[in-house]
Amino acid sequence: MNKKEITKHYDKDGFSVIWKPAKCIHSEICVKMLPEVYRPDEKPWIRPEAATIDDLKDQIGKCPSGALTYREKDNDQDRDSTAEAVEINVLAGGPLLVSGSVKIRVADQITQTDGGNVSLCRCGASDKKPYCDGSHKKLDFD
Repeated sequence: MNKKEITKHYDKDGFSVIWKPAKCIHSEICVKMLPEVYRPDEKPWIRPEAATIDDLKDQIGKCPSGALTYREKDNDQDRDSTAEAVEINVLAGGPLLVSGSVKIRVADQITQTDGGNVSLCRCGASDKKPYCDGSHKKLDFD
């Protein structure tokens, strides 16, 4: 990504939910799992105080794009999943979901994802290739 990536932090008791909007594919898994926390029509739209830290960790681990991660006060690394091996899932009508520690090389730039999730475009319509931006929802893509 050539643009400076925006990162937002939402804190609760030494725990920080981290959101990178440029990575979000708007799957709405966060809103469906924790509607009391993720409120896209409000500002701030993430309210971590509305759930337990364990519930937040569980939901963040299911974020398909890796747009949501977290940081704990005693650990200075962002985390979103405990996956050790790389796993690739083909989502019906959607992207390739890659989970685990991966390195993606696009031209001369390298994106490193340690233990996270990354959604890669399968439909060819994304404006953020190789990453999914949710464009498959506008197509008759399977």
